[in-house]
Amino acid sequence: MAAALLLVTDSCSREEPAPEERGRISVSISGGNIVTRSLADDIADGSAIIVDGVTGEPDLVIGIVDSGGDLVAWWPDDYWGSMATGFTSECQTDKTDETKSTIYFTGPARGTYTVFAVANTAGLSSSTITALQAATTLSALEAIQLTVDSGEPGFGATMPLTARGILNVNSWGNGQIDLNLLRPVARLSLTFVNQTDGAIDIHDCSVTFQDLNPSRGYLFEQDPDYVTGYGRDLTVNGTDPLVFTNNRSTLPVKTVFPSIAPIRLVGSRYFLNVHFRVTKKDTVYDENDSDTYTPYDFEDLPIHDSRSRDIPYILRNQHLKIDTRITKRADEHDYSFNFEVQDWYEKEEYVTFD
Repeated sequence: MAAALLLVTDSCSREEPAPEERGRISVSISGGNIVTRSLADDIADGSAIIVDGVTGEPDLVIGIVDSGGDLVAWWPDDYWGSMATGFTSECQTDKTDETKSTIYFTGPARGTYTVFAVANTAGLSSSTITALQAATTLSALEAIQLTVDSGEPGFGATMPLTARGILNVNSWGNGQIDLNLLRPVARLSLTFVNQTDGAIDIHDCSVTFQDLNPSRGYLFEQDPDYVTGYGRDLTVNGTDPLVFTNNRSTLPVKTVFPSIAPIRLVGSRYFLNVHFRVTKKDTVYDENDSDTYTPYDFEDLPIHDSRSRDIPYILRNQHLKIDTRITKRADEHDYSFNFEVQDWYEKEEYVTFD
């Protein structure tokens, strides 16, 4: 990300800043930090702000809404048409922090404003961009949704990043806000970890996450951050057999919109279905011969944290990571499985199913 943002230069200036006595507010945008990395030296997909290699301008849109709910200032100054009377803007790069871009506005009156930011609009559908450019009020901006027809959100390298926050402008016309851009989706992944001190073959592996957000999510984070509707189960299939590298085999990572678990009995909870077959000792796997493998079928496994509490929400910018640890018992064909659930940031939680 730092390499990408290094291209952002003063060429993104729209016009010279207004005289200091008029006051000036700054909107600083951060594309993420080390906690969004999937590994120590590996930046997670979708964490960088796209930069135009010719103009040096970031793919970034800023909108400022006043206390009456009207859009009154924005950058770039042609995104919502001509700039509102009395406002000017310019974009600069913070030379001491290459992960930030700062937009300066001059001319705002004293008051409280809501700031909206979208990075990587190239990853948005044409209908979403149309809705964004037509949304000139607070309520319209908050109502914008991202949708997929089927499957899962698949933004790839052009993952949109969004933020919103409250800006206070004093009587001198000065103010500052720092916004942290977030992905509008969460990640789901499951990894098998071989702790048997020997080789192991796993076939016909599938994992199903139940009752996820079916196909919609809000562009901007809000409370609540999910839309109503349940019923979509997301199934992830592994290679056959699973390929273990350094005793680990990770199924394809999936993305989902933020959601709340449906009420099951008492409280809200999510469930997993996990199915796979383990080749028996000194045999060759034959999918049509049950004598060559031991089947493992786990149905309706509730996803808990380390204190056995249900996880009721899947939030944007989180990573629900489940490690299935295979350990050897007295019977060499018997295994136990430990599900490790991690937040996108640093929390590590454990729960075991035998």
